[in-house]
Amino acid sequence: MNQPIELRKTRDFGQIISDSFTFYKQNFKPLTISLLIITGIFLLATVISNVFTYLRMADMYSGSFTHSPEFSQYTVSYFVSIAVNAFIALLTQTFIHVTTLCYISVYLQKGNKQPTFDEVWGYFKYYFLRAIGSGFLITILICVGLVMCIIPGFYLIPIFYIIIPIIVIENSSFNYAFNKSFKLIKDNWWFTFGVIFIMGLIVGMAAGIASIPATVVTVGSSFFSLKTFTLPILIISSVLRGIITVSYALLSIAICMCYFTLSEEKEGLGLLDRIEKIGKDDNADTGLPAEEY
Repeated sequence: MNQPIELRKTRDFGQIISDSFTFYKQNFKPLTISLLIITGIFLLATVISNVFTYLRMADMYSGSFTHSPEFSQYTVSYFVSIAVNAFIALLTQTFIHVTTLCYISVYLQKGNKQPTFDEVWGYFKYYFLRAIGSGFLITILICVGLVMCIIPGFYLIPIFYIIIPIIVIENSSFNYAFNKSFKLIKDNWWFTFGVIFIMGLIVGMAAGIASIPATVVTVGSSFFSLKTFTLPILIISSVLRGIITVSYALLSIAICMCYFTLSEEKEGLGLLDRIEKIGKDDNADTGLPAEEY
């Protein structure tokens, strides 16, 4: 059996990516169960919303050949469905993010042991409103930064990604997490941005690949008679996208790995913990022969 992932340790860029996948693989079953139970209704809403969005897209493309290029009812309906779909997707990803952070926090508290759903649910109920409120404030600050000038808003994104993990893992206030995130990111902005960008790209590409069949069918229905196959393919593609949405937990895991790395570099809590444990597990079975004197 593989050794459980030690969270509190320094990692380079490649180790963060690889250990994120390893952690996800080792904890796939209990983490997925927690995600499906807590976010299941939003995943279902995402699937239904995707189907309706694709259907409106098909209507828009078919309508563009029979109507003037002005805004038709098909175009308006399509953009309304896009807005609803984006809102539901945001809620779904928020629930996935907070659930994953709670899972990691319990995992850490239990000494790198897999938590039960009840333990994750208890943490989720405790931190959810705090995380949602913090996320709302973060969104406002990023929007202000982007409106004032694109560069400040862009610069703040990696910093703000660390805030909610600090709140959940350290049971801290928003002010404390806000200040600490700036200290952790100092001299590590590109490192953090790179982790977020690469892992987000991987997950985003997976979701994009799942969307290809539905996009081809909706666009192709304008030129070919595909009505018989349109709805089944849209449903299958949307369900596949919904399943892949669960993998957004990988991004949350990578952000946490980044947080632990930066914390270890600044504070060394994991090292101090390992030092304290020296000599406490002398009677544990390490698989090595006992020393003789």
